[in-house]
Amino acid sequence: MVPYSPLARGVLSGKYAPDIAPDSESRAGRQDKRLLETEWRVESLRIAQRIQEYVQDKGVGIVEFAIAWVLNNKAVTSAIVGPRTEQQWDGYTKALEVSITAEDEAFIDSLVTPGHASTPGFNDTQHFVSGRPVR
Repeated sequence: MVPYSPLARGVLSGKYAPDIAPDSESRAGRQDKRLLETEWRVESLRIAQRIQEYVQDKGVGIVEFAIAWVLNNKAVTSAIVGPRTEQQWDGYTKALEVSITAEDEAFIDSLVTPGHASTPGFNDTQHFVSGRPVR
């Protein structure tokens, strides 16, 4: 499996907050239709904030952690990423140095039911409801 948008169209980039208007140059600020239809949910932004706080305590950036988490799924062979800048690319490659622990998996599972989207009540039939196979 090769997932795309492992940063949830920027929600897991750390640049958005549920109580702050997005930068007008960002995807959310430009009212990107696909983002607004999918990942742009208050619940998702709150979860992203919690993840960012968690990884800061570990000394890891949210981008690196999110990419590493995707790659820690043994069903995933690669991830389709879309960096716009060299700095973003550097963050993506640093993910290869991040190890995801059982504690990390449990933390994410405590925020988002395995196999489900972050928005309660939304079920994506393209994902495993029983969870994800980890490496």
